[in-house]
Amino acid sequence: MIKKISKTAVINAKLEQEGKVTTLDKKEHIDAIIIMKKQLEAVRREYLIKDRESQISAARVILTM
Repeated sequence: MIKKISKTAVINAKLEQEGKVTTLDKKEHIDAIIIMKKQLEAVRREYLIKDRESQISAARVILTM
């Protein structure tokens, strides 16, 4: 029989016992999360645009050589 060992569960339990776990459910926490998600979305969009432009540029170089 296989026994699954989870170090994460042990670490989480220890942190909770030590009082080092905080629930981020206050208004300022939620506002910070929303701002962070918007920033990440903008960065993802920028990355995709640059990646697409890079692929197009690479294709042009290959076709013109």
